[in-house]
Amino acid sequence: MPTTVVDRARTPVNRPVEGVVMQALMSLSFADPTEIREFPHGRLELFDLHGSAAGRFVLEPGWHWAEDMAPLVGTASCQQRHVGYVLTGNLQVSMDNGAHGVIKAGEMLHIEPGHDARVLGNEPVTVLDFADVAAYATRATALHATP
Repeated sequence: MPTTVVDRARTPVNRPVEGVVMQALMSLSFADPTEIREFPHGRLELFDLHGSAAGRFVLEPGWHWAEDMAPLVGTASCQQRHVGYVLTGNLQVSMDNGAHGVIKAGEMLHIEPGHDARVLGNEPVTVLDFADVAAYATRATALHATP
């Protein structure tokens, strides 16, 4: 079977070509979130990027995942993966396996599911999270429902 080469630069974005992954370009302003989810001592501002969701977490002093989020989502620890950058504040993270540390403003983070976290000090923690956070602050049972 002959191979067909498609010049992607010349393929119009609005005309799908069979077997070719369409490219898209999108930009959003952090001033205009798609959705805001408020929870005790904080909020998540969601930005829908064509089916993937980036987020900005704003966590107030006193926020503690085990106290503020566990009752909302119904799990003993956070089951969300986080990959991001801390803009402000200090976040103490404790993994279910016993590992722990403090992530400070100006640092990048990668946190796997199975953790607890809390704001340290009197400054809010602001995190830009680029893992798909669309399911954050939703009930765990809704995430694992069977058809």
